[in-house]
Amino acid sequence: MSLPAVRPGMNERITSVTAYTTLDLVDGAALGHDWTENGSGVLNVTASDERPDRVELQFELDGLDVERLPNHADRVDLTPEQARTVAAALTRYADRIEADEGGNADSD
Repeated sequence: MSLPAVRPGMNERITSVTAYTTLDLVDGAALGHDWTENGSGVLNVTASDERPDRVELQFELDGLDVERLPNHADRVDLTPEQARTVAAALTRYADRIEADEGGNADSD
């Protein structure tokens, strides 16, 4: 497994980016009442030693891409049942998008 691509400035991350990070560069956005800032970020799913009964879903936008927010990461702590519900919803919507694209997930 190769190490993720690291953009300049990403060294100030809060979320650890390693070869085991779930998705190391994803498109994301920070949304405010009257504004949106798009950028790339890190999405990670893990379980922590501090909360062994929870699955952690972590997301952090690259600080170089957003100006309105200080460096920060968001985290959702899910029970195993909640994590499975999220996984099922992700699968359901991915299947729907692929079906709408005629089965070609790589088409633009």
